[in-house]
Amino acid sequence: MALTNLLLNLIFPPRCPFCNSPVDRALSAPCPKCRQADFWLEEAQVVTPGTAFLRCVCAGWYRGALRESMRRFKFQGHPDYAKAYGPVLARIIRDYLPGSYDLITWVPVSPATLKERGYDQARLLAEETAKALSTQAVSLLAKMGKNKAQSSLAQGSQRWKNVAGVYSVPDPAAVAGQRILLIDDILTTGATLEEAARTLRRAGATQVVAAAFCRTPRKEI
Repeated sequence: MALTNLLLNLIFPPRCPFCNSPVDRALSAPCPKCRQADFWLEEAQVVTPGTAFLRCVCAGWYRGALRESMRRFKFQGHPDYAKAYGPVLARIIRDYLPGSYDLITWVPVSPATLKERGYDQARLLAEETAKALSTQAVSLLAKMGKNKAQSSLAQGSQRWKNVAGVYSVPDPAAVAGQRILLIDDILTTGATLEEAARTLRRAGATQVVAAAFCRTPRKEI
């Protein structure tokens, strides 16, 4: 087994999920270089206020190496990246959202996207984040049909209209009276998180807070 692993490392050297550079398999992610990278948010940039959700916390900027990492995660068949993202996001949640939620859930993709991609990246991120927080993520939302990808829409107003009414709560009893932490991968205009949070509030959630792994710089929205 040790020889097999050695050969695999020589042929397919392990890479940092964030910068995609070869690393020692024994190292945990992020790699030493990425721990000092400029794509991590500074303290004053972590929290974004919302309306249906009280506030959203993020770990990094959706730019540069982190943007490319997230694109590999979502579109290039790297669901394993969630194992590196989860503990990072969990640290942010511990620091900025302590005691503010009872349940953790995620913003789901549509059944068509799930079939096409093979996995729901927000679910994987939520599950790995919950694991790092010594709890479990639970499915509370469903997406009805497939709308346009938010990333394909340039204007904020288009993004808000695109997600209007696309989520439902299959089991309102599981939501009623609960404070919910809602997890997604990227925060841009906030339209997706707001619509998902609004759906949870209508089903009886007493409070919704949110976390996304990264956020788009304002000048790029």
